[in-house]
Amino acid sequence: MKLLRFISTFVLLIVTASTTWGQSCTATAPSKVGINEAIQYTVKLNEKPSKIVAQDFGTFTLAGGPSQGSSTSITFINGQQSVKSEYSYTYSLKPSKLGEQNIPGVTFLVGGKQVKCNAVTVTVTQENQRKAQPQQRRSWWDWDEPAMPQQQAPKQVSKDDIILKASCSKTNPYEGEEVIVTHKLYLGSSISNFQPTDNSFPSQPDLWTYTLGDPNAQAKHTVETLNGKRYDVYELRKTAVFPQKTGKITITPLELEGVVTIPSGWFGRQEKMKVSSNSVTLHVKELPKGKPMGFSGLVGKFTIKSSLTKNELAVNDATNLVITISGNGNLQHIEDLNITFPSDFDVTDPAINDKVQTHGSNVNGSRSFEYVIIPRTAGTFTIPSAEFSYFDLATQTYKTLTTEPYTLTVAKGDGDGNTVENANNKQDIQILDKDIHFIKTGKNAFSPAGKHFFATPLYFVLVLLPLLLFILLLVLWRKQINDRKNMAQIRNRRANKVALKSLKKAKKLLAANKEDEFYIEISRALWGYMSDKFHIPLAELSMDTVRAKLSDKNVPEENIEEFINTLNECEFARFAPDSGTNLMNHLYESSLDFITKIERK
Repeated sequence: MKLLRFISTFVLLIVTASTTWGQSCTATAPSKVGINEAIQYTVKLNEKPSKIVAQDFGTFTLAGGPSQGSSTSITFINGQQSVKSEYSYTYSLKPSKLGEQNIPGVTFLVGGKQVKCNAVTVTVTQENQRKAQPQQRRSWWDWDEPAMPQQQAPKQVSKDDIILKASCSKTNPYEGEEVIVTHKLYLGSSISNFQPTDNSFPSQPDLWTYTLGDPNAQAKHTVETLNGKRYDVYELRKTAVFPQKTGKITITPLELEGVVTIPSGWFGRQEKMKVSSNSVTLHVKELPKGKPMGFSGLVGKFTIKSSLTKNELAVNDATNLVITISGNGNLQHIEDLNITFPSDFDVTDPAINDKVQTHGSNVNGSRSFEYVIIPRTAGTFTIPSAEFSYFDLATQTYKTLTTEPYTLTVAKGDGDGNTVENANNKQDIQILDKDIHFIKTGKNAFSPAGKHFFATPLYFVLVLLPLLLFILLLVLWRKQINDRKNMAQIRNRRANKVALKSLKKAKKLLAANKEDEFYIEISRALWGYMSDKFHIPLAELSMDTVRAKLSDKNVPEENIEEFINTLNECEFARFAPDSGTNLMNHLYESSLDFITKIERK
């Protein structure tokens, strides 16, 4: 009896130790395989990993996977419960070289630590190892035993068993209105698993796009009935798109490649499959008439606020004016607010700060414009209000938001003799009400008799002076109109400066490894450069107009293709998780090189 208790206790200690001693990771594979065959390479862990850090299969190539599985076993010994969990990752590998080949293994991140499985050696032969085994004759002692059930015939996959479906929140939006496009994967009962290996998210030149939610999160799973058939449904992607032109816009299909697992026998079989979604067509409506002056082109719901760091300062000191626009909509589409500052101020180009949120069900956040103002003249000045107009979907009307004007009092700086100060210190002359005034001495200024002021030179000067002043004001007014017309030339001259400023910010984001913000800044630098350089409103920008404008400017075709390819790579990288710093460096260098080449033309 004591011996039995000792053995039970010993077994319990072994089971308990196996569940408490560190992480284990074991890899297995067939010892032999033919050069034209594929093997199942399986890795098992006793704890659930948080991510796959690295995969090294040596001379073998990945044909599919990994397909994931898990199991839990519960054991009772002497009333004590022991729970053991196992997590498996199965890959399909193909050999590429004969002889003994080593599979180094897979590295996982488990509990914050990297765990690598053991290496496996597989002998690759010229002949296939999966040969049909001859049916064995049953011995006489087996006749009384029931025969083993035969394996079921493998299921065949039809086109209705895997469907990639695209849908949108509305098909008749206004120009600039947000539309949510959703891609869902439908799997029928003949498919137990789908592992994507490649995807193609096509860029759409007439749409401004944002990916909603976390692209690395697990796909949301639901069950739906479609055409009378039950499907497991996975929400792969949700995208917010903003149409940039009116008329018909067709969203090109999403293409997805992967490996499907089909139940067959004990383990099932894997096949490569490629599936495409349906296309979605938007019929974009033109916004109603009555657009206010300086309409931003934005559709949604917005608010505006402003702040001035200080309104009393000395000449050559600086103050900061910050204007922030917040709300739901395509905030990054907002251009410069075009505030007309007093001519006595030196004002820098606004520093733009974006806080765009895409983790919810729509695009929202804020965009801030920060101006640094340096007055060069003493006096009292007024910073005019900034205006922002948009189309309110809720009320179906245009709305104009206005900031408050600011009064800036500028004092003369110490030791600054070149400043001009407004002299408003004149004293009024007061006449005292007295009976006796002082006696005036000196000569009286009487005019000789017969001499008149009419038709004298001074008379004509005073008569013509208002006309001369009117002509002068007319000239200045016309000059101001011409300056406004030359705004396109001003934007053209500063295009390089603004783009390089955005690229400088993108380089800081690259160093900080902030991928999403980096790709947005690169895209904004390129589109903003084209808008300023060739005077194309951002609302009208598309791949087609850019190509036409560059061709008109005699830009070489290879430079045009370089620009378009850079934009496409940037759009793809925004939607592809873990694109890496190499691609980010490549995009930064390509963007800088393209802008440099255009400026040399």
